[in-house]
This record gives sequence, structure tokens and C-alpha cells, in this order.
Amino acid sequence: MSFFQELKRRNVIRMALLYVVVGWVVLQIADVLFDPLGLPDWTFRLVLGLLLLGFPFALIFAWVFELTPEGLKRERDIDRDDSITRRTGHKMNAAIVALLALAIVGLVLDRVIPESGPTPEPAAGQPSQPPAEAAAAPAQTANTIAVLPFVNISGDPDNEYFSDGLTEELLNTLVRIGGLQVTGRTSSFAFKGQNVDLREIGRLLNVANVLEGSVRKAGNRVRITAQLIKASDGYHLWSDTFDRELTDIFAVQQEIADQVTGALHVTLLGADNSAAITALAGQRNPEAYEQYLRGMHIFQRFPDDRDALARTRAHFERALELDPDYVDAYWGMHQYWDRMNRNGHGPFQASAEEMQKVTETLQRLAPGNDRALAAAARTALVGYRYQEAVGFLAEAVQRYPGNATVWSEYASSLSALNENERALEAVNRAVELDPLSLDALRWKSFINYRSGNCEGALEVLDRAVEIEPDVARFRFYAGMCLYETTGATEAARALVEAETLPFLHDTGLAILLAAQGDRAAAQQRMDAMRESYGDSASYQYGQIYAQWGEPDLALDWLEQAVAIRDTGLVQASGDRLLGPLRGQPRFQAILQSAGFD
Repeated sequence: MSFFQELKRRNVIRMALLYVVVGWVVLQIADVLFDPLGLPDWTFRLVLGLLLLGFPFALIFAWVFELTPEGLKRERDIDRDDSITRRTGHKMNAAIVALLALAIVGLVLDRVIPESGPTPEPAAGQPSQPPAEAAAAPAQTANTIAVLPFVNISGDPDNEYFSDGLTEELLNTLVRIGGLQVTGRTSSFAFKGQNVDLREIGRLLNVANVLEGSVRKAGNRVRITAQLIKASDGYHLWSDTFDRELTDIFAVQQEIADQVTGALHVTLLGADNSAAITALAGQRNPEAYEQYLRGMHIFQRFPDDRDALARTRAHFERALELDPDYVDAYWGMHQYWDRMNRNGHGPFQASAEEMQKVTETLQRLAPGNDRALAAAARTALVGYRYQEAVGFLAEAVQRYPGNATVWSEYASSLSALNENERALEAVNRAVELDPLSLDALRWKSFINYRSGNCEGALEVLDRAVEIEPDVARFRFYAGMCLYETTGATEAARALVEAETLPFLHDTGLAILLAAQGDRAAAQQRMDAMRESYGDSASYQYGQIYAQWGEPDLALDWLEQAVAIRDTGLVQASGDRLLGPLRGQPRFQAILQSAGFD
């Protein structure tokens, strides 16, 4: 007897068929029940894995053992004349047929019943719609996408800048395409290095599609894989693999960006505006581009660290040495000087002048570019030219409505002019585009504080802490809002005590300690601030003395803030902490010096 015939005699083949059918039925039941039961996605994969592991053991069991009327026996201990494998085989055949029939009936019911059943009644006041339209994705979300950080699988951590740079190149290109809503960088990069189900990512970011990929670099060769996936069900809409020689890092990356975004555009939006993508591509010096990528890689991780900023600046300056007309490198330099200005690293006037120089170059090289407009607006804001800043950003949000950053900056400029209602609308749009962006949420918290909406400020604080427990500024805004609107100094102090940004922590405590009657402790806090920050916290000293009921000292420090071009003055017009100074002629003169009408 041949080996195959022996497999048939011992019912090993039937056991294989029966196992496959039973396993398939088990998976169908799991697929139906696990989701309503709220079980995590990995439980389904666990069942599948256990079934696959059990398959060879089932075959070995069928080969070694036989089921007899006396029970389970080893096959070698049974006389061939007494074997009942034929009778057992007939029973297994019947079981296979019955299970297949059951599975087929289940599939038919699954397909037929939902379509032949009654159409649900629409809610009161809502128009009825065909089932096909009701099941389709909402039109406003069909063209939404998140670009997840491409995974560096080359085994060399130093290549991380390349994979991150490719991701940002794709994201920035997609943002500029009309009709496509792209989740902002912060939210996309929040999932870096995490194994999160795509359906959960789609839900958290409110997107219908996800672009993900990987980068493998070995020697002078690079392989990049990209795939576009429907978030709701994991269906692959498009994918491609690019194998290239890495002799020109920018040429490779730009080629991939063009092809990926082109394919995305055709897949999601049609080919009407495909030329828009090609127009965005510009040839740059590949070495300069690499320097820019390295600089941005540092900046994105440590935007407020002075030593890290110095390393960032070195990369941008090297890029500009290699390519003096490199727009993105100038944008990087503007980011550097802006952070120096925001954090008081050096004289405010000096950093503001450098921002102005870079802005003029950006406007000359790329008028109308989103980065050129954002830089011009920020420079105008620092220069106390508020209406000018609003004008630049109004143009930016009109040209690039999918850019979360310009919406956030637009909100900040409107807030400076006390247009808090419009500012809140703008910042809500930024949060919608980049829901995990702490920058957008920070502006939302600040605008709620300015408006006296403490409930809103506390809600935003809770959301921010979920994203980053040690996040700065939010606790100060919520605490001072409570103090200003309700006088709840204990609750306010508890929040300010937990504030992680030192100068805000100190400012809030100096005010609240005095409000609670401990003026000596408040003065000690002020003295420590003078020693730590010098004149760079002039605006904060003005806030403190205004709350202490010493208007002359408050005005002295605010005049000093004007003299050194303290960036804090952009909030002076609607600053609740400066309320006691409103009727002072000197304060009105200070506001005029700070650009307020």
C-alpha cells in the first residue's frame, strides 16, 4: 500500500479537510461575535494563530490514533481486520458536508437579510435616503488622510532623519492640494513607533485614509514601500515599491514624493489637478537638502532647547552655503530666530531683526508660499503690526485651507486684536486638522482664558494632559482664569503649582501668594525671578505689580518691556492680569507703543 493510500485509510486527509472547515466556521463565528462583545482586535488574530498551530497536531493525531468502540487506541495496536476507519471516514464525510452547508447558509443569510429587510425610518425632520447612500462615507470625510511616519527598517538609527524627512515631504505636498484634508504633522507623528490598529488611528484622527510605508537603506541602495489604506476596513487602495540608487538623496526622495502624491491624487480626487503636484517640485542641491533634513529633525524634537537650536542653526546655515536660494532652509532659519525670540534667548530686538531679514528673503524667493506667508505674519506680530499679521494669515488660510499651522497662527493674531470669537473659530479648525497638536490646543486654551471661559480652558487642559502629562502653559491659563473670574485662589494655586514652564509657574505663584495674604513669600518669588530672568521677564513683572496694586511699578516694567521689544506685549491689549491699569494714561501710551490703536 502506498503512503498516500495509507493516509486515506487512516483518515488523515479527511481530518485535514474537517479541521479546515471547522477552523473556518470558528473564525466566522469569532468575526461576528468578537466586535459586539468589545474584544480587542488581537483576540481574533490569537484564535487564528491557535488554529494554525493546532493543524499539524491534528494530522499527527489522526495518523497515530484510531477511534474504536472500546475508545481511543494507537493505530499500531489494532488488527487491520478489526479496524473501523472506513465507517469513521463516512461519519467524517457527513460532518464535513454538514458544516459546509451550515457555513454556506450563514453566508447567504449575511448577504440577503440586511438588503431585503425593511429600511429604517429616518429621524424626525431628516430626509430619507437609499441604503447605498446611507452606507457610504460622508462626502466631507472621503478625502481625508493621515500620513504616518515611514518606518526606518535599515537597522541604522542615523537614517531616521531620511524616513522622517520623506514623511514630511509627502505631508507638506499633500497639504497644498486643493480638496484633500491632511492631518497635521503633530497628530501623524504621535503614532511613531507604536503598533496601533489603523481603524483606531482613523477614529482618533477622523480620517478615511492612511498612508504608511517603510524605508530600507543598505549601502548605496534604498527601497521604499508606500501603501494607501482605507482606515475603516484596512482595504488597500494603492501601494508601490521603489528601488533606487542613493547617489542623490533629494532626487530619490523627491521622485518618490511626486509619484506617491500623484497616485494618491488620482486615487482620491481624480486627475484634474495633478499638475499642481508637479509644479511644487523644485530642484535643490542634494547636500543642502540633507542638511535641511538633519536640521529639521533636531528642531522638531527640541524646539525650545537652546543648545539644540544652535545645532539646528548650523545645519540650516550649511544648507544655505550650498544653496543660497533654498526656500525651506530660510524657513528653518526663521523658525530658529522665532524660537529664540519666544523664549527670550538673547535680546528680543536682535532676534526680531533677524526674523525680518529672513522674511524679506522668503517673500522675494517664494511670494504666496505658505511658509513665506506664515513667516511674514509671525514677523509682523513680533513687530507689533497686528493688522498686517492678520492679513498675511487670512491669505494663507485661503490659499492653504488644509494647513493646521497657519490656522493656529491665524487664531493667535486674531486673539492679539481681541477678536476672540473669530480666533476660537480659527483654532477649532486647526484642532480639527491636527487633533493631537499641543500647539493648536495651547492657543485654544489661551483664547478661552482671554475670553474668561474657564470651563473651556479646563476642558482643553484635560485633553492636553491626556496627550502629554507634563505639558506646559495649560495649567497656568486655567488657573489664572479661575483666579480672575471667580477669585478661587486655592484652586488656581493648585493648578499653577503644577505648571511646568518656570517663568509662568513663578509669575502665577507671585500673584496668588499675595492674593492669599502672604506678601513676603510673594516678594521672595519676585526676587528669585529677577535673579533668574533679568529684564527678559519685564512683561511678567508688570503683570505681577498690577495684581499687587502697585500701578507705578507695573507701568515702569511695561515701559521697559516696550524698550526691549518684549514679545509678551502682543497680548497686552486684552490681558486680564493688566486690568487694574486700564484707566492709566501711561498704560494707554504703552499700548500705542506696542502697536495697539
